[in-house]
Amino acid sequence: MDTKLKNRHKLAVGMIVIMILLSACIMIGQYDQSYRDSRRTEEKVKEGYLHSEEFLDLFLKSNYALYNIEEAGNLQDSSLDETYPSLMDRFKQIYPYTEYQVEDAGGKVIDKSLAGSAEKLKDSDMDRYAVGIVISYDKNGTPSVTSVTGEYKDSQMIELKRLISNMSGEDLYADYAMEYDAPQLLRPADRTYTYVMSEQNLNDFLDETLGYYGFAPDAIVYGIFALILLMCLAAVYFPSRPSFHTGEEKIFHVPFEAAAGVPLISFCLILSNVDVILGRNKGIPDMADFVLWTFFFASVYWGACCLRQVKVLGIREYVQEKVLALRLWRETKKLGGRLWEWCREKMNRLYRSMDEIDFNDRSNKIIIKIVLINFVILLVLCSLWLFGIIGLIVYSVLLFIVLKKYFNDLKDKYALLLKATNKIAEGNLDTEIEGDLGVFSPFRTEIEKIQNGFKMAVNEEVKSQKMKTELITNVSHDLKTPLTAIITYVNLLKEEKDEEKRKSYIKVLEQKSNRLKLLIEDLFEISKASSENVTLDLINVDIVNLFKQVKLELEDKIEEAKLEFRLSYPEEKLVLRLDSQKTYRIFENLLVNIVKYAMPGTRVYIELLREGDDAVVRMKNISAAELDFNPDEITERFVRGDASRNTEGSGLGLAIAKSFVELQGGKLKIETEADLYKAEIRWKM
Repeated sequence: MDTKLKNRHKLAVGMIVIMILLSACIMIGQYDQSYRDSRRTEEKVKEGYLHSEEFLDLFLKSNYALYNIEEAGNLQDSSLDETYPSLMDRFKQIYPYTEYQVEDAGGKVIDKSLAGSAEKLKDSDMDRYAVGIVISYDKNGTPSVTSVTGEYKDSQMIELKRLISNMSGEDLYADYAMEYDAPQLLRPADRTYTYVMSEQNLNDFLDETLGYYGFAPDAIVYGIFALILLMCLAAVYFPSRPSFHTGEEKIFHVPFEAAAGVPLISFCLILSNVDVILGRNKGIPDMADFVLWTFFFASVYWGACCLRQVKVLGIREYVQEKVLALRLWRETKKLGGRLWEWCREKMNRLYRSMDEIDFNDRSNKIIIKIVLINFVILLVLCSLWLFGIIGLIVYSVLLFIVLKKYFNDLKDKYALLLKATNKIAEGNLDTEIEGDLGVFSPFRTEIEKIQNGFKMAVNEEVKSQKMKTELITNVSHDLKTPLTAIITYVNLLKEEKDEEKRKSYIKVLEQKSNRLKLLIEDLFEISKASSENVTLDLINVDIVNLFKQVKLELEDKIEEAKLEFRLSYPEEKLVLRLDSQKTYRIFENLLVNIVKYAMPGTRVYIELLREGDDAVVRMKNISAAELDFNPDEITERFVRGDASRNTEGSGLGLAIAKSFVELQGGKLKIETEADLYKAEIRWKM
């Protein structure tokens, strides 16, 4: 990247950072107003709750709970918590925050919650409380609201009277009774219930019951969505400008789960807690708020940039490369498959070992006899413990004698086997193992396999030595020919006075030197490929476009050879992870080979297609000369189709092509049929 591009890259990064920081500043700039709006909304919610049916009904239900607790003996010794759990839950909800007292018809206090106070709660005292409610029941159990004090007394009085008029003891019993047959609730009678709540207790009760009802105004929520959209647009815009050179950094090449999970989790946490965030310091932002929003918008931009790889790679390739869950699932599936295969193999082996027991085999008979005798003797010894020690001694002696005989036999057969293997190790590959090997009989077949393998290895070594000799001969010939010509023309050049002839000699020298140079370069290439000392620069390569490029480069030679190419390409791209330079060399060598040896005026058929999970390249042509070579040997080093070696070339073209194909995980196959020459390359997709 040159200096100009670096500067533009830095400018783009700076603009992105400024956008993120500016978005964070916009959010914290709205804290104060948002907090005020949130508190106003909270106060309205609490105000509405204080004169709602849900709140006032708590006091009516508490009357029933207190009275039935007082009269618990009439409930057949059943607990209210067990019989009417919902009713008691309502009572316990308000109990910690409410002071109450219960009076009988004569005004005597029979129960109260004013701890440490012996004084009776009077009507004149209720003005000191935020909420004060007095409900009386006559002897018939008919309720009435005696007094209500507090800021919302009028609306609370109206709502209480409405609730009392709609309530009956039977309805209450039906609402709160369990599914089983529960005793009927007793309706309070000759009682007056007084409830008061201080300002602090009321606020604590509302906070506990309602929670924090403050929330960000819609404008804040819409603002967050707008800024998120801005970050997403920036994540699309900046990487799309080639001059900015952004979006391809390693930080943006992460699994899909991280790219989508981090922004999504941040978004959910922010959106669900935005009211708490805005009201954390009563609308006054601090550095933690700035860091929080900066991180949030940065995570949104980062996630959008990461997900942009879907457009770059394509959905299918992105899912295969970036979705970690899919990769883990594949690995888990493979591991599970291997585990299942291992278990199945072990079970099959156990089954075969049990099923293939030859009861006629002498060794098996001995083992079975030993096991059965051991079982019977141990059973007897366990039943006759007094004589168990003597019996155990006798049993041990007999077992020793039997096992000694058996193992002596094993030792003799092992010695026979060892003698035969030593002869093979000394080089006598025709050694035959004679005699009965007993339990070692399976080794006879394995040793015969080893003998055959050694014989094949010796034959391959002989063949290899022959090929090395031919290789040296061919290298010497191919190097000597241009070198001899160079020496000859140098001598001629020294003595020649004619300028025109000197120029022609120099031209020939240049041609021979170039040929010698190409030969040496091919030697280096095949040497590195054979030793696998080749560094592959793997990228996504469309082999169709690459093949078209190679053919276009060789168009002059094709026309000179008077060949008619019939090409068949797939509609879709054939994209593989390959080294583009090595793949170019493969196609070039194969096409040059066709141009060199094909019969002039004939057709050449080339087909690129996808077969299953393979990408296939097929080439067919009619050879000008008779194809009398071995197709399996034509890809060896310095092997040519013309045995006379009169044509130009090193004889390394196909060998290099085969090596480069195999280094990239593919296969090159050469076939001949009469004068028809066929070459096929296969790569896994």
